[in-house]
Amino acid sequence: MDYMLFIVAVLLVLAIADLIVGVSNDAVNFLNSAIGSKVTTYRNIILIASAGILIGCFFSSGMMEIARKGIFQPQHFTFDKVMWIFLAVMLADIVLLDIFNSLGLPTSTTVSIVFELLGASMIMGFLFAAEKGETIGEVMKYINMDSTFSIVSGIFLSILIAFSTGLIVQFFMRAAFTFQYETRIKSLGVLFSGVGIAIIIYFLLIKGLKGTTLAQGEWVGMILDNVVFVMLLVLVVATGICFWLQRQYGINPLKIVVLAGTFSLAMAFAGNDLVNFIGVPITGLLAYQNWLGSGVPADAMYQDYLATSDVIVPNYMLGIAGVVMALTLWLSAKAKKVTETEINLGKQGDDGNDDRFKPNSVSRRVVKTAMLLGNVFDAVIPRNVKRRYNLSFERDKLSKATQVDEDAPAFDLVRAGTNLILASILIAWATSQKLPLSTTYVTFMVAMGTSLADRAWGRESAVYRVTGVLSVIGGWFITALIAFSVAGFFVFVIFQGVLATGLLMGVVLVYIIVSNIKFANREQKSKIERSRLSLLEEPDLDVYIRSKNMLVTMIIEISGHYSTVLNGIRAGDVSAIRKTDRELMDLIKYSYKLKRNSLRAIRKLGAADRRSAEVIVHGADLIQDMLQSAKFMSAESVQYIENLHAPLADGFIVTLEGLGDKMDKFFRLAINELNEEDGPDLPLLRQSRNEIREFININFGNELDIIRRKDIGSKQALLQTSIFLQSRDIQAVLFRICKIYDKFEN
Repeated sequence: MDYMLFIVAVLLVLAIADLIVGVSNDAVNFLNSAIGSKVTTYRNIILIASAGILIGCFFSSGMMEIARKGIFQPQHFTFDKVMWIFLAVMLADIVLLDIFNSLGLPTSTTVSIVFELLGASMIMGFLFAAEKGETIGEVMKYINMDSTFSIVSGIFLSILIAFSTGLIVQFFMRAAFTFQYETRIKSLGVLFSGVGIAIIIYFLLIKGLKGTTLAQGEWVGMILDNVVFVMLLVLVVATGICFWLQRQYGINPLKIVVLAGTFSLAMAFAGNDLVNFIGVPITGLLAYQNWLGSGVPADAMYQDYLATSDVIVPNYMLGIAGVVMALTLWLSAKAKKVTETEINLGKQGDDGNDDRFKPNSVSRRVVKTAMLLGNVFDAVIPRNVKRRYNLSFERDKLSKATQVDEDAPAFDLVRAGTNLILASILIAWATSQKLPLSTTYVTFMVAMGTSLADRAWGRESAVYRVTGVLSVIGGWFITALIAFSVAGFFVFVIFQGVLATGLLMGVVLVYIIVSNIKFANREQKSKIERSRLSLLEEPDLDVYIRSKNMLVTMIIEISGHYSTVLNGIRAGDVSAIRKTDRELMDLIKYSYKLKRNSLRAIRKLGAADRRSAEVIVHGADLIQDMLQSAKFMSAESVQYIENLHAPLADGFIVTLEGLGDKMDKFFRLAINELNEEDGPDLPLLRQSRNEIREFININFGNELDIIRRKDIGSKQALLQTSIFLQSRDIQAVLFRICKIYDKFEN
């Protein structure tokens, strides 16, 4: 096979892969508002977004602007050099987007592809100039720095403008609707929905019809020439339809806005961001077709064709791309993870999953500064204005907006509608002004601004959420740096020849496979953790029973890990103990979430259930104590065996076997008794506990005698005594748990 044909084939395969990883990241742009507000079922949301994508891909302008807009100057490169640049860009893009998807962080596919092109073309420019004997000063002719500065300035402006606009607009929207917007939906909902739908349709006209390859004709020109009249007509019709649906069928007009906004953003994404994924491969394909008929050697044919010709994508390719993107929405677990990040950062109330992002000095400083500024504004704003606005945040209204149920929306339809309408306005305006702007930056920062206006960032969660937002924003700028560097390095490797190119593609392939395996393993762990926590959400059981079921499940897991550690010590199986040590660490992290969810769960208990609340909280705390003892024992065992210390004495191995049998018997007895409806049989448990305690005390004393005689080394003595001490703590805590439930149930 011809080398250039091989590169084209690889580019087309990479185009499909890039569509998958790209949609997995960009899906957050049009899904988060609908999913976060739970406007309808997840299946219906994906159906609507898929329809938007399938239609939007055919409303693409079709021109692969990215290759001819001046990021680099193709007329100064020969055909083979351009193909190497394109190959490096696609490999780098897949690696970069996969990293962000695995981390669950949204990033800009536009910025990544632009800086990859810039990095690859700049390095190729240096290499090509050196090959031709040109001076370094002539290298700059290969690239255009003006586009870079324009894009970077657009990034800064889009972040600031989107956040500020979201904050200010949502401030007034919340003052108008309050959190009990159902009472004001009849008077304000129809007007808000009519205006919102009109804005969304205008957004589609600006982002969809201009330059489309399918919708051509006089009617398109008439619409674009009479936008004001068309929009007034749309406003009247949309308001009338919403009014009729609300009065006739009781349909909430805000739901129409959210679903229409989801469809329009998905359609605009497919129609305009498609170039980020398939622009480079398709441009490479068409350049190859042009070169194939020229008869000129690849290293002698300069690419004036790309510099002067509009590269049009065939409609069947757009259709294939649309199908791939729609399927990715349904099948990609990474798309769900990225969406989950943005929803959690904007979730109403302080009970979100904020502990993913650990606070740092920067986030603390930002929160302190914001609090000081808040005090300043508090002193300036008139008292009656503050009083009226604070009525929107009365405790009973907030409690309804911040439900503790697992299936409760992350935010309401008012904020979801505001997110979509503002994002549509800003993106449409920037498009009409031909300003560089990232849809990811706009949608994310609007969502963060509206969440701040809704007081979703309380004292309990502010520092965590600020850390999360700063991490995402920092990732955006790191995107540019990594994209530039990785693409530049890749093109340098490709320049070395066919063998180096093959090795590079092999490394990238292995990375993608390993990355997806690791992601699947992490998701499996997360699924197990969610299934554990879901025991607290069982609808058919009361809070006390749910908490008890979870506690018994944890005791069963601790029992298994304890036995694994003892068996691993006796057999010298460090791999088994190491695996248990990692799983115990995961359980300790999970136990913190268990305590938090337990506190959330007891809010459902009435004032008369104080004793139940005490048992739930105390039980969660004691489980944490058991885990820490088991973790300490496993960590010491791993360290002892890995450091190749002296084998344990045969007598101690026999003692361990006896200890394991007695502890296993006690664990099984405690689990069975906790599952009894009439409560644990405390005398029976005390008898078993005393047997174990006596066994441990006798053997611990014998161990001290051995140590005094200096028959064993200090490391061995430390491990053997630690096993007895941690085992005694575990059985003591387990008995205390049974005692608590016996006191409550008997």
